[in-house]
Amino acid sequence: MRGCVLAGVWGAGKTTVYQRILAHLIDADCQSVFALPQAATITTHTYTAGSAVDHTAEILSWLHTLTGFLEDTDRRFHASTLPGHRCAPQWTPTAVLECLAFDLPVYRLPASRDELLDHERSLADLGLHLIVLRVPETRIQTQCVESTRQHRGVRWARYLEGFGGTDRLRAEYVCHAQRRLMAWVSTSPLPCTVIDVTGDDWDSYAARATDIILAGSSTTHARSHPS
Repeated sequence: MRGCVLAGVWGAGKTTVYQRILAHLIDADCQSVFALPQAATITTHTYTAGSAVDHTAEILSWLHTLTGFLEDTDRRFHASTLPGHRCAPQWTPTAVLECLAFDLPVYRLPASRDELLDHERSLADLGLHLIVLRVPETRIQTQCVESTRQHRGVRWARYLEGFGGTDRLRAEYVCHAQRRLMAWVSTSPLPCTVIDVTGDDWDSYAARATDIILAGSSTTHARSHPS
């Protein structure tokens, strides 16, 4: 298997890059793609009745089930004759997963870091790569607060109000969330690439991520966290 987990804070461009990665994979004739948006983790499990503890437990259970499914898919592929087939590059199972457990530190859900390490080791063993979209802190107010308010509309504007009484305070809230995420990332067993989002060149970011995914089957899984 090959693929990526795409992570980042609100407004980092995850959804835009996620959608363009899928388009690039289709253009590359990848025919066995598993795609899960961020909503499959956070929205599905937190927009329901229950406490944050309940939601976290549901997320952890779901991640365990997802990992098992991916492992079974990978096992079946390698147990078949497909890896030696001339169409193996097109048929190799490819996963594009948005956020997964890397939403937990962003949303401050009550899960210990140790609870997720086995899950991430399993993803690393499958050949997945962690790709983090990191927004320079000097850009966070413009990109993650002001710009996303404009593009996401009234409901997002109301959600933003929970981050603070002014855009400066809201930007500080996002900065702290990104720092928590990067601290989590620094301990991950997944091989990692951090892409600094310094502009709106979304297709370039997506093309870089796609290259990492397609090279996944021929690269080692050594950690590559930047200093």
